Amino acid sequence: MKISKKTAIIIPIKKYEKSKTRLSPFLSFEERKCLTQLLILDTLEKVHQLNNSQTIVVSSETLQLPDKFNDIVIINEDFSNGVNNAIELANKFIENSTHYYYSESIILPIDLPLFFIKDLQKIINYSRKFENCICIVPSNRYDGTNLLLRKPNFIIDTFYDNNSFYNHIKAASEKKKFIKIFNFPSLMIDLDTFEDIIYILNICKNPDYALQLKNDKINESKTLCFLKDLIKNKYMNN
Repeated sequence: MKISKKTAIIIPIKKYEKSKTRLSPFLSFEERKCLTQLLILDTLEKVHQLNNSQTIVVSSETLQLPDKFNDIVIINEDFSNGVNNAIELANKFIENSTHYYYSESIILPIDLPLFFIKDLQKIINYSRKFENCICIVPSNRYDGTNLLLRKPNFIIDTFYDNNSFYNHIKAASEKKKFIKIFNFPSLMIDLDTFEDIIYILNICKNPDYALQLKNDKINESKTLCFLKDLIKNKYMNN
């Protein structure tokens, strides 16, 4: 019997060797692996603050997480077959769940180092007005999908890795489902290229960003501290 309603937070994680490959001209494999691990921890730290949610991580890596994340569901992939396949595994878990009813699901990548949990909560709260909808946050370039809320979970398939923002909007439109686009800057900025790193670190220098951290009573993320030190030691000291 399904006794409780929750939001499923689906977090797909690539194998380290396939993660952040566009940074490979600038960062070694070990640096990219460390960056990926910090992005994972920072993302989990944030979503752990959400009430009435269940985090579902899908990964073909063996993850070693702190004990405080023991309530996270980890689905192990035998092979890394892309984001859509990872989400399909999470879909099966949600469909077969006997403990909770998942009223909606959110697909959240790990490479959004600036996102605030309050923005995520606003999207969830907005979706509660509808029985069927999708809420979507595009990437800064409006080609990718940085966040996708599906209500119910199987309302549309996912189309990552190929102009996903357009394809998710198209899929929902064809089914005549309500679509809400959120342009939250904190969720639109992802980390893929060296230019992204510089852009993100410049935002961190903005007093408004520091004020938001203070108002939310959170510390600067481990990822941002790592990137600052990396740039300083690797490039600025040469």
